[in-house]
Amino acid sequence: MAGMSIIVCLPGAAAPRVDEAVAEAMKPFARDGEGAVERDVWDTYRICGGTVGLPVKAGHEDDPRLIATRPHGDGTPDPDLPGVAAGAPRGLVDFRDALRAEVAEHAGRVWDRWQEVAARHPGAEHEEAFYRRHLASGGTPATYPTSREAAAYQDQPAVRAWAEVAPALARPDLADHLRFSWNPMHIGRVSREDYAAGVASALLPDRNVLTLGGWWYELGEDPLHGACHGPADCHHRPDVEEHGVGVLAYLLALPADTLLVNVRCHV
Repeated sequence: MAGMSIIVCLPGAAAPRVDEAVAEAMKPFARDGEGAVERDVWDTYRICGGTVGLPVKAGHEDDPRLIATRPHGDGTPDPDLPGVAAGAPRGLVDFRDALRAEVAEHAGRVWDRWQEVAARHPGAEHEEAFYRRHLASGGTPATYPTSREAAAYQDQPAVRAWAEVAPALARPDLADHLRFSWNPMHIGRVSREDYAAGVASALLPDRNVLTLGGWWYELGEDPLHGACHGPADCHHRPDVEEHGVGVLAYLLALPADTLLVNVRCHV
């Protein structure tokens, strides 16, 4: 057995009865035959902050609307870390809005610059093609970085040109992943808007989320709907179209009074 955390989303009206509302939202996914969903997920849980809690916006650390970590089963208290809560209205959670906006704006400029570079050179193949050739010729993932296939990828005119441009675009002062170095092909695979959103989303950790509509989104697993036995007989429209960026975008778009409650499950 192991543990996992999930953010349970509740309507703002649930504030006076958070514990009961969390229990109702979690019930369909319970073990021991109690839940309605075929893949039992948890056997015990606790509303908990700690190192996986929700960061609170500066200046709101003493806001009475914050939700505190509940005691352990034996009644032992478990204080929250400074600046972290077990739950809060979405409007009080620090999703690094200003920094994400700055990173997204810069990523948009990077997308524009790649379009300019790519337009001046013959079409380049994505690195995946070179990687597959390396494996097909008997190579391994470990030997790819020093292989002739990797060298051939990097020798493409557009990629060589990008290697010269990328250092001037790097912004490790904003985030370490803003280096934009050897593999630019993925930049042009999506729209400018989607690329910028994806780069900005990397500032925040991936989260498991139980949505207002009862959808359980767990990293690495198919989504589950609390009203249905399993995916085969579920005809409800998902709250999130894709994992990862989609789940994060869902959280960010919630109304400011929506309660986000971090729940630590024993699974």
